[in-house]
Amino acid sequence: MFRPMPVLSALTLVSLVILVQLGNWQYDRYAAKIDRPLSAGPSAETIDAQQLSLDTGTLAYVQQVYGMVDGEPLWRRYAPVTVQGQEGWSLAMIEATGGPQPGQQPVSTLSVALDGAFYRLDAGVRPGGRFANPDVPERNLWYRLNAPGMARQLGRESLPVSVLEPAVMTVRKSDDFDRIRQTLNPYAFDTPPDPLPPERHFGYALTWWGMAIGLIGVYLAFHHARGRLRLRS
Repeated sequence: MFRPMPVLSALTLVSLVILVQLGNWQYDRYAAKIDRPLSAGPSAETIDAQQLSLDTGTLAYVQQVYGMVDGEPLWRRYAPVTVQGQEGWSLAMIEATGGPQPGQQPVSTLSVALDGAFYRLDAGVRPGGRFANPDVPERNLWYRLNAPGMARQLGRESLPVSVLEPAVMTVRKSDDFDRIRQTLNPYAFDTPPDPLPPERHFGYALTWWGMAIGLIGVYLAFHHARGRLRLRS
């Protein structure tokens, strides 16, 4: 015996459709990112890392710019590089580190291996967030990318001709620099792509579908408690 409550049944049906559609939407985003993980690319010129070489002929410190990647606050580390066949020099983001305050490191002591593809962006001043902290140039810390200011801190007489951002960035853990991970660099794009990894979307899809199943269980249990759902042998 089943005597459904009309209003509750209608509301439950509408909620089920919404929950299932949300789950399907998240699964579609998961599938799209798995198929095309780097589909949203910038319009800037691509430079292979083999064309780059670190310009370590300076005692200035690495310039570090605050940022957020995958929900984690970190510091993006920029150093001067030369590009094969290019006059002048460029600023390149070589890696990133976690932690509230990064350790200072002279450019001359860097021992990173440049790898992958870099995107050439205009060398200028990027806008910072509305509530961003003020830059601290004397400590080589920046809360917005300021290529002219960073050049002065590096002791350069000329401005960089471009800023080079890797398509995939290396992130070191703040408490153990030997542990690294690689992730899509949202700062390489004029319009940053969605930073969520595809696995997160799959988890969201399971959550929405699970809520739909739970709603069905609550619906049936409520009718059973009201005597509107009984099983006959």
